[in-house]
Amino acid sequence: MHGQSKSKAETLSEEEIKLRAEKGQQILESLDYFFKVRKNQVNQPEDQLAFSELMAKLCPEIATIYNYRREVLQTKFDHLGTLLSESKSFEAYKQLLKLIQSEFMLITILLKQHPKSYTLWTHRQWMVLRSQEIDQLITQINQDNQFKLIEAIKQEYELCSKMLDRDERNFHVWNYRNWLSSICAFGKEDEFTKKKIEQNFSNFSAYHFRSKYFMKNYNQSENIIERIKTEQILGLIPLPFNILKEETELIQQAIYIQPKEHGVYLYHRWLVGVIQPFGFTKVEKASNNSIILQFNRAVNNVENSFELFNNENALKIIDIRVEGINVIISFEEQQLLNLKIKIINQIYQYGSRETMMSEDEFSRFLVPSEINITFNNDGFQFTNKIQKEFIDAINQIHNYLDDNLGFIKQVIEEEKQNRFPYIQILYLLQFKLRTQKLIDASKSNEIIQEALQHCEQLKKIQNDHQAQFLYEFWSQF
Repeated sequence: MHGQSKSKAETLSEEEIKLRAEKGQQILESLDYFFKVRKNQVNQPEDQLAFSELMAKLCPEIATIYNYRREVLQTKFDHLGTLLSESKSFEAYKQLLKLIQSEFMLITILLKQHPKSYTLWTHRQWMVLRSQEIDQLITQINQDNQFKLIEAIKQEYELCSKMLDRDERNFHVWNYRNWLSSICAFGKEDEFTKKKIEQNFSNFSAYHFRSKYFMKNYNQSENIIERIKTEQILGLIPLPFNILKEETELIQQAIYIQPKEHGVYLYHRWLVGVIQPFGFTKVEKASNNSIILQFNRAVNNVENSFELFNNENALKIIDIRVEGINVIISFEEQQLLNLKIKIINQIYQYGSRETMMSEDEFSRFLVPSEINITFNNDGFQFTNKIQKEFIDAINQIHNYLDDNLGFIKQVIEEEKQNRFPYIQILYLLQFKLRTQKLIDASKSNEIIQEALQHCEQLKKIQNDHQAQFLYEFWSQF
């Protein structure tokens, strides 16, 4: 409950129980009357708004009440908007402005009482969108600057800031702010989330929102190969390297201050994992008409992801089968001379862009691969010249991983009985193992042995299913 204690169950007297039962019956009767009014549409719009406001205050979670209210509001918006458009009536503008302001005020009052109401936040989203539509109308007719824009979205960021000061982990507010930034990049989300984190390094909601902000703003390249060719390390990772370093310093500071907080390790794991390379490691001949491609981690979505050429002539692929890190490709049988395999980007689609905390579905990036295979008297040989062009970038990532591993080892030295840094180092070693396979697979065994040692130490601290799972994972190598 993020530091907020759960209130104890109330002990009610018989009189209080009776009063609550009577109030509940009154609410049921009011709802029954409300549904009849809505069905028959017996009142004028002003009466409908007043009645639905009364019902919203009485039953703030009933979505039907707000659906009804939106129907009435939309009718009034359309009517006043038409008047404003046709006659530029200042009176119509004043009525529109009053209607919008009063509705936002009503929702604000209700949100103070019910800050985690799905229906209220949905209704507020609808009001923001309607306000933007009205702003567009005003812009079209406002040639003499007679009318001011409503600009509702600016006050919404202020509302979010105030509500997150009251409850910094109210995910309804975070989701609403994320929605605002998706329709209008007015808020300085980078600065805002950093401020919330520095106020409280345990604010996991801020970390989560910050990760979504980074991936949305920096992970947009459609042609990642061209990015890599022009920018090398800056193009090879989803985040600019300077931002990555700054963010690493921030989260390392958070881990140092809050070494027993699970959330800081999860964000650190996401940050380090987001740049782990995904690439080809080797190819083997399975038969005269099939080959086995091996990658440094499990692959999926391989349909239509390969193109094969035999001496520059396209080969027809008959079957593609995935077995963990291996992809088995069968093709039409013929005399092979110089086989070329082009790996298309679909395999490397970013895994979990919206949910950052999946243990193994971090955003992945492609190390470009075009494999050339020759069949001659010396046997089966292959080269991957394109991937080799980026070995310096991969080495930089490898060094970055080593720096983070060194930091976690320092945390372990000071927190010998804390399970979190041991779990963290096992995941970082997993990232390092994948990167090492692209540089020099012969050194992979050193990483595995180090991981097994940490597994043994973790089992002494936390002998449960998680420790056993990590031990079994590393033992399989």
